[in-house]
Amino acid sequence: MMVCLPESLSAESLLSRTVRGIRGADATARESARARQQVLTKPEGSLGLLEDLSIRLAGMYGQVPVPVPSHPVVGLFAGDHGVWAQGVSPDPQEITTQQMVNMAAGGAAISVMSRNLGAQLWITDVGARHEVDAPIRQRCVRRGTDDISQGPAMSLDEALRALEVGIETGLEAVEQGADILVTGEMGIANTTPAAALISVFTRRPPAEVTGRGAGSDDRRHQHKIGVVSRAIQVNRPEADRPVEALAKVGGFEHAAMAGFILAAASSRIPVLIDGVIACSAALTATAICPQTRDFIIMSHAGAEPGIAASTSALDLPALLDLGMRLGEGSGAILALPIVQASAHILNEMATFEDADVTDIKVTGETDIPDAIDVDATEEDASEGKVPCRALVLGGARSGKSTFAESRLPRDSRATYVATSQRNPDDAEWEERIRLHQSRRPATWQTVETTDIAAVLLADDDSPVLVDCLGVWITRILDEVGAWSADPGDQTWQTSVRNRVDDLTDAIRRTRRDVTFVSNEVGMGVVPDTAAGRLFRDELGRLNAAVADACDEVWMCVAGIPKRWA
Repeated sequence: MMVCLPESLSAESLLSRTVRGIRGADATARESARARQQVLTKPEGSLGLLEDLSIRLAGMYGQVPVPVPSHPVVGLFAGDHGVWAQGVSPDPQEITTQQMVNMAAGGAAISVMSRNLGAQLWITDVGARHEVDAPIRQRCVRRGTDDISQGPAMSLDEALRALEVGIETGLEAVEQGADILVTGEMGIANTTPAAALISVFTRRPPAEVTGRGAGSDDRRHQHKIGVVSRAIQVNRPEADRPVEALAKVGGFEHAAMAGFILAAASSRIPVLIDGVIACSAALTATAICPQTRDFIIMSHAGAEPGIAASTSALDLPALLDLGMRLGEGSGAILALPIVQASAHILNEMATFEDADVTDIKVTGETDIPDAIDVDATEEDASEGKVPCRALVLGGARSGKSTFAESRLPRDSRATYVATSQRNPDDAEWEERIRLHQSRRPATWQTVETTDIAAVLLADDDSPVLVDCLGVWITRILDEVGAWSADPGDQTWQTSVRNRVDDLTDAIRRTRRDVTFVSNEVGMGVVPDTAAGRLFRDELGRLNAAVADACDEVWMCVAGIPKRWA
């Protein structure tokens, strides 16, 4: 098992012992649950994420039927942050302690939800600026962190102590009967260190993962992005040294939540995550011990961009999206009934044999009468398959690639044709490639090639996604020496035309579903130079040829796809 702990950490420390006790999901139980889902009285996959969740629960608990989690404990950790002094939050820091009192009195949102959903709420002061006179758990490491824009938030020893506060809390909850843990937090300005941690562990720039938090306006939001960027520049946290990164740019409640998550994994019970702070803690915990991911349930998508970046990096879909941005664990506790429902479905739903219902997976589908004439080639008709060929156009950052990916089944085999050429000297380009790779499911096969026609005509029935034709035509122009050729020389033009003809011929002949992604040259800035005009003209001709060979043409603008043909 690959774990990332400080070299100086004692093997007998609570953190070391906890991490050593973490094992991944039980593969046998998962397969047993998957097999049972296939014979329940419903079309396979018709219950969507409920089916996937029940299979994951089986892997967590290691058995089928799965236990229905009925003794939830919300571990809510509170802390304050020195970076608040940089004006990253519109709220006064005193709200942290005021809200802890309100939570303990039962008046906060998480208090109401926990009470009505049968969960215990454990409030722990792990780093608030002021001591709270309320019935809460006093485990304060220090009264607030230092300003991450000026230096480290805390010492390595303090980060370890905060992690172990979370572990101790989680293990104590399990000892008292908890069979599912729920993360919660309170801390004014804590979305700033959360954004820094998410930027580190997802390797995305601060501008992509820093949100508005409790309600910053545009000016404060831009300032906040700058503060997160400065914190990363000053401290230089490294993703492969997660505890050190936590000490440099995290918070005490972030650390305790990460420990709480590790405790759940070591106890082999699920832990519900919501909110951008919880997401940063989940990324930290999985960086420390990757097997921890098998026990995390992403409950709520939320409004912060860091949440989407985290769910993508963890490849764990959120169960809910109600546009919430409160935190506290409010979105996580709301997902508890869904988790319980998924377990009940797996355990109690009848099988086809039990209910004497016909299983079409065994008997076969009913025949479709002959009558409908479709526009298919003779080859396709003889195989009984009419491929779908689509072109998705858009400008830069239009969402065209994301939309194209959504057309392919994420839970089955697909072929992703990457036309881009790797360039280690271009850090920005390499980061774009990495981000695209991180979005692809493990079941997809990536093929890096410019010979798209060969892929389309291969003896394979998996769907294909080609991303993108703009890069492809650039590489073809490179190959034929078009950029430096004499404008009067027709040789390179003939070579490009032949390659495009080969591609369009393969599109018409392929038996595979295929989706192409391409730049619409009218939606981007193309320099008015000889090279710019060459690229614009050839890409325009290519798009027209491919569109003519495809059945569907889509345009993406500002993330919204619209079918044009």
